[in-house]
Amino acid sequence: MADAGVSSSLNHELTAAQAELARGAAGPLRSLDPARELATPLPQVHARALARLPAALAERCAPTLAAGLAALARAQLTAFPANLFWDLDLIACDLAHQIAELPPDAAEAHAREAYARMAALQHLYGRATVINFSYVHDFVYGFDWAKWIAREPELQAAPPGPFSPAFLAYMDRRGHELLALIAADDDKYPQLGDDAPRNPVPFSRAPAAEVPLHRELARRGLIPVPTWDADACTRDWSTRWQLDYQAARREVAGELGLLVPDETGDETGDETGDEPAG
Repeated sequence: MADAGVSSSLNHELTAAQAELARGAAGPLRSLDPARELATPLPQVHARALARLPAALAERCAPTLAAGLAALARAQLTAFPANLFWDLDLIACDLAHQIAELPPDAAEAHAREAYARMAALQHLYGRATVINFSYVHDFVYGFDWAKWIAREPELQAAPPGPFSPAFLAYMDRRGHELLALIAADDDKYPQLGDDAPRNPVPFSRAPAAEVPLHRELARRGLIPVPTWDADACTRDWSTRWQLDYQAARREVAGELGLLVPDETGDETGDETGDEPAG
């Protein structure tokens, strides 16, 4: 059993991060889970992740996992202050699943690196750079991951998971590709003034559109990765990517009257990918 002082310190860190989210977010800390309104609080997310590890490994890695989860949540808030959905259940449990059979030193290092990379991705795609997407929803809920697998035939027989090291490395590469496209004032990714948020898709991403659209997608089972579901860490992802979630999202946006008129951008974009982490 973890030392009581250590457990108290970890809970304090996660509770403090949770309070920062509550103060700084643009609205309620929503979940996309059709069965509930609010995202699981960070201390509970952490506890559920630890429960998936052998006792000795959980005790060893608890501080690293707690610090990483808190840092990721804070990075999301800093990079995407307008973010609307805050589920982190599956991210934490998937990472626990990744390290469950590693030796303690390797497990701790893997967890530390994965959380650091995910936190860095928030800043790469958010308001700290000219990419400046409004939300992290497409990363957290798997739209970017499903699109990546669909475009990489060599991965499709055994797809890396939606929070795997391979996917995180891809997202880092893609972010720097986008920075280069924006610097060249690309037609799809032009330079924008006055810190304007970027929207390369043909439907509105205003909060009044984003919330009902994604709630309806969740109700229909059209969210690629159910990040509100901690138990999904053991899911077989081998066929999950096969549905065209981008087309489904456009179709539902049309049904809800959320398409943007006179918009030339195509959400499926060019052959190298578009709209990551937006």
